[in-house]
Amino acid sequence: MSNIISKKKVQPTLRHGHMFSPKSRAYFAWEEGKMNTGQLNQREAGKFFPQIASGLRDILASDDQANALPPPDGKIASANQGDCAFLDEPGRHWTKHEVESHQLLTVSWYYTAAHLTRRWNYFITRPDWNPELPLSRDQFESEPFWQVQLSEQPFWSHGGALTPPNPTVHDVMLPERSGYHVLLAVWEVADTGNAFYQVIDLDFVGSDAAPAPGSPAGLRATNATASTISLAWNAPSTPASSYRLYRDNALIATISGLTFSDEGLNAGTLYSYAVSSLNNAGQESALSQSISVTTLSDNASEIPPTAPTNLHSMGVTASSASLMWGSSSSANVLQGYIVYREGDEIARVPADQLRYEDVGLAPATSLRYFVVATDVYNRLSVPSNVLRITTKQKEDDDSDNPPEPGVNQWVLNATYQAGEKVMHNGQKWVCLQTHTAWVATWAPGAVDGFTLWKEAL
Repeated sequence: MSNIISKKKVQPTLRHGHMFSPKSRAYFAWEEGKMNTGQLNQREAGKFFPQIASGLRDILASDDQANALPPPDGKIASANQGDCAFLDEPGRHWTKHEVESHQLLTVSWYYTAAHLTRRWNYFITRPDWNPELPLSRDQFESEPFWQVQLSEQPFWSHGGALTPPNPTVHDVMLPERSGYHVLLAVWEVADTGNAFYQVIDLDFVGSDAAPAPGSPAGLRATNATASTISLAWNAPSTPASSYRLYRDNALIATISGLTFSDEGLNAGTLYSYAVSSLNNAGQESALSQSISVTTLSDNASEIPPTAPTNLHSMGVTASSASLMWGSSSSANVLQGYIVYREGDEIARVPADQLRYEDVGLAPATSLRYFVVATDVYNRLSVPSNVLRITTKQKEDDDSDNPPEPGVNQWVLNATYQAGEKVMHNGQKWVCLQTHTAWVATWAPGAVDGFTLWKEAL
């Protein structure tokens, strides 16, 4: 993948990812120069397709962020991102991949930022769909034919288990179809309200081959000690009589259930696992996506937590600053977070609290913050990124009145054009690339925002 990317002209890279194998409709357009790298990675809209409403909670994980507005009918391929509306054009002219019914299709995702993930859903158009009409919910089956789902929750306590490997590879068993069909792949994240939409155009050709068993999905480590690693996985969509577990490419067990505890391991050692399924005829599926797990050291308390991620501002007034960050992971039980201002500790918050409101500040003051995680052994992580904010001049500055004609305050969910200027946290910024501000981390001055904004002179 890196070799392919290096051939393209370097562009500002909007987060967060795309499907590159088989090549999606957007990927083909990127290769043809019809969109830049940032646009390729921004096929993003509200999660929970085919729902049409926003503000909905995940049925599996109610603590996940509620969804933003999913793309409307006719704008599914573009994810309602107007900068690449040509992706929504109906017709049979799209470049297609030849496939067969019941084929195990290897699907690969690449991320420029691997969000904490809840699931990947794969939808297919109905047998009687009409390619000459825009893609709509009625054109697709109402349920995904394939799903890879991660069940750990709450998301802020399971950063390791919910962070997908890069690239992420799935072996997806295609349903029975013939002729031209569209596969819709949706990567749903847990820590925002959004999902990433990729459309793949397929041409189903005839085949008499018997279907192979499906691969298990969602292989994950549920626990690790100095000598054991506990694993779990999800059953495939096709019936399986048993499963084969591989460690470092060697078969170690055949299991009838969906969990296994690998014992007698060495402390502080990295192990790789994959699992396959067997049907009643003894046919073995392709291996699942592999995972790597490290056993704890003999003294687990020596392992510090990982650094908190993406410290950013959720709003600034003349006397306060609202901070938010991404969760840490820890080999031990995570105790909480320590918030620092100008190098001095100002607060401690519990592990399930990923935000802090700093009040009583002086107006028109520049301040620097960082956050550190701590475990139950009082071991500290390395600091998060340093966030710089400037409080506003006075309380009147909290109004929505622009500081000068044509320069408005930055707001969430608004669409910004390249070259447009905004005010945020008392500073003026200029937009580097047309985009819709779906999440707060795309704000000017936030970690993700530096690909989208720069300070105006």
